[in-house]
This record gives sequence, structure tokens and C-alpha cells, in this order.
Amino acid sequence: MLSIKNCQISSEKWQISLPEIQLNSDELLVIIGPSGIGKSTLLHWLLGNQPKHVNISGQVLIDGQDVSLLAVENRHIGLLMQDVFLFPHLSVTDNICFALPKSAEFASKKQRYNKAQKMLEQINLEHLSKRYPQSLSGGERSRVGLVRALANQPKVMLLDEPFAALDPSNREKIGNWAFQQLAQQAIPSIMVTHDLNDIPASAKQLNLADYYQSKDTQ
Repeated sequence: MLSIKNCQISSEKWQISLPEIQLNSDELLVIIGPSGIGKSTLLHWLLGNQPKHVNISGQVLIDGQDVSLLAVENRHIGLLMQDVFLFPHLSVTDNICFALPKSAEFASKKQRYNKAQKMLEQINLEHLSKRYPQSLSGGERSRVGLVRALANQPKVMLLDEPFAALDPSNREKIGNWAFQQLAQQAIPSIMVTHDLNDIPASAKQLNLADYYQSKDTQ
């Protein structure tokens, strides 16, 4: 479960005070609102990056643990953005291997390779295993990007306009696939989007504009 409490975003001219947010393990929250209101900024704050152009405060709890003061690498939060960055010199399998946690379970190269192959097979992407990023289509890159993000075993997933670069014929299909993977792995997720067509019917929605307050003198 993900909980966000007492979150406030503020600049010199405006502030946004959010209600308490709680997401169960298989739920998706979609954040909408006009450009510049702080949607992506909120995601990066949740990830652990403190923005410089606004002030954000609040409490972030994952499965009851307060992670608000933890560094990015200790929060176990994944991020998938519009521009999926895959290492161009590594194959799809090796990109996934790189993302696997440094643990006893994946101590050897063979263990990491077997896990990566299994992940690809489970979602019918094994045919991409030996391909390199530059040979992938936009839809394939998006799917591989999500698999790699999941390989890191995040407790929460953040998605920042993840399907914006896809053509309309692929957007809905890839989006439905991604949300299905996140729900099956019971990962609470938050997505930012400008396109209301990207929002699945089962998702919760939060419009930041509903909580916007100007600091201008009355």
C-alpha cells in the first residue's frame, strides 16, 4: 500500500494542498491538470528527488514504512518515462539483467540471465531477448522499459507520460498491457498524463487544479 499524507506543493505565487492519498497494492492513480501545475514534479518528489523550483513537503509511506527521508535508491520506487532509456550497447536481456537487484538470489551471471529470460517468456517477449534497443519499435521499447523497471522489484511504480510517444494504434494496446502487468504484480502505481484517453476505467483520478490556490493578495 502507498500512502501520501499532508502533501503540499508551493511556489511564491501559488500552493496546492493535496488530500490524503491511499492506494492498495493493485490500484492505479492518474494525476491530471494543466501544464506547469506540478504533475511531474510531484512524481519526482515521490521518487526522492527534491525539486528546486518549488517547495514540496509531506509524508510518503510504503506498506506502513515512512520513506520520506530515504534516498532515491532506498525507496524501492520505479519510474517509467516517455523517453525510455535503454543502454544501447546491451541486448534486451542484458538491459533487464542490469536492473535486477544485487542480491544473493541473482549473484551469478547465469542466475540473472535465467531470471531475465523468464520475465520475457512470461509476457511473450522472448523473441526480443537478443535484440538491441536501436532495432526496437516504440511499442517494443515501452514494453521492454516496463519489464526492466519491474525487474528491479519496485514496491511502487511511477509513470510519467509513458505512452505519449506511441502512435494512436499502439497507445491503448500497450497501455492496457502495462496496467495489467502492474496489477498482476500487485504494485500500486501513479501515472501522469495529458491525454484522458490513456486513463483506464478502473483508475482513480486526481486533478491538481482542484486543489490550486493563488497566493495573490486578496
